[in-house]
Amino acid sequence: MRFNRNDENYVYGFVGKNIKKYRKMQGLTQDELASLVNYSPSFIANIESSTHQTFSLGALWRIATALGVSLHEICYDNNKLGSANNMNSVLYICDSCSNTIDMPIEVVDVFEFIYAVGKSKELYPTFTCPKCGGKLIPKKNDPLDKM
Repeated sequence: MRFNRNDENYVYGFVGKNIKKYRKMQGLTQDELASLVNYSPSFIANIESSTHQTFSLGALWRIATALGVSLHEICYDNNKLGSANNMNSVLYICDSCSNTIDMPIEVVDVFEFIYAVGKSKELYPTFTCPKCGGKLIPKKNDPLDKM
C-alpha cells in the first residue's frame, strides 16, 4: 500500500522499507528478526509490507537496536527528492586526496539495494575516486548540525 505524502500514514511506508533494507543487510529473515525482538513474524512482515501496521516508538527502538542501526537511520525518508530543502545527492569524499563528489541519490540507492541483496556488511556503498583511485566514502550529515 502506498500512502500520499500528505497522509499521516506516509511514515509507515519508508520506515518499513528501511527496516527491510537493514534486516537484509544483516542477513536476517523476518522470522529471525521477530525472534530477536520478541514480536510475531507477521508483525515484522506487516511493517515491511507497508500494510499500515502501527507500532510504538519502543517497538521501533527494539527493532533498530536488533539491527544495529540508529532510530534516525530507520526513520530516514529516502523519498524526499524534488524539494529545495531535501537531499537529492550524497557527498562523497576521497580518503586519499580529499576530492569530493556529489553522488546522485538514485545511484546510491541502487548500490545500497545491491549491497543489501548481496548481504554486504557495508552500510553505505563506496566508490573509486576518478582523480586518484582512492576510496570515496560518504560524508554523513548530522541532522543536529542544521539546528
